Order: sequence, then C-alpha cells, then structure tokens
Amino acid sequence: MRFKKLLLAFIAIVGLISIFSGCSTTSHEETLTKEQQDNVVKKIARNYNINKIEFVYFEKNLSTGTYDLYFRVNDKKDGPMLPIEKLETLDTDQGAIGLDPIEDYEDIKKSDNYDEESPVDISDITIIYLEE
Repeated sequence: MRFKKLLLAFIAIVGLISIFSGCSTTSHEETLTKEQQDNVVKKIARNYNINKIEFVYFEKNLSTGTYDLYFRVNDKKDGPMLPIEKLETLDTDQGAIGLDPIEDYEDIKKSDNYDEESPVDISDITIIYLEE
C-alpha cells in the first residue's frame, strides 16, 4: 500500500514538472539574433541605398506558420513587412530582399544588376536592432 502511494506521488510530481516546463517553453518569445538582423540589412543593402534601418517587431504568425519581421528603412513612416518561412534563411548574408510596395522605394533602388554573393559593407548604415 505504501509503495502505491509513493509511486502515485512520484507520477504526480513528474506530471507537474512536465506541465510547468511545457508552459515555459510555449511562452518563450522568439527573436532574431544580431547576426541574423545584420544579414537582413546586407540583403536589403545589396539592392537599395539605405542609410538607416530600424527593426520594429518580430512575431510568429500562428495562422500561417511563418514569421513576420517589421522594419523601417531611412525613417519612412510605414515600413515593409518581411514574411520568413524558415529562420535558417537568415543565417546567411547571401541573396537579396526586395522592398514592397515597389513604388515607395524606387528612389533608393540600385540597378537590377547585382551579385547575390558579393560582400556588402553595412558599416555606414545605422541599425536599430530588436530589443534595443
């Protein structure tokens, strides 16, 4: 009888621990690393002349399963939203990102002839990161 009570208490404690640890992982707010944000800047700067970028908000869209990154370029009031399917795509600085709506960024667009693998210098760009 005593063994059954100890076993039941042990199972209850393990169950509570698993419930609380599950709650803490689901409430964890995801964010981007500074390196990933730098890679976004490089991908944009490859195709546009930018002098400032401010990362405003990052969230997981539960209805689509994608991530949404909101940012402002060159102090424009309304910035674009970048949908991201896999966060791993931001682990590299290769590639380019187009800004939308296109007409809002025509004045800072570089030529369409760019190399998606060439290095991009972002040292002259003011970057305001998430969580700053």
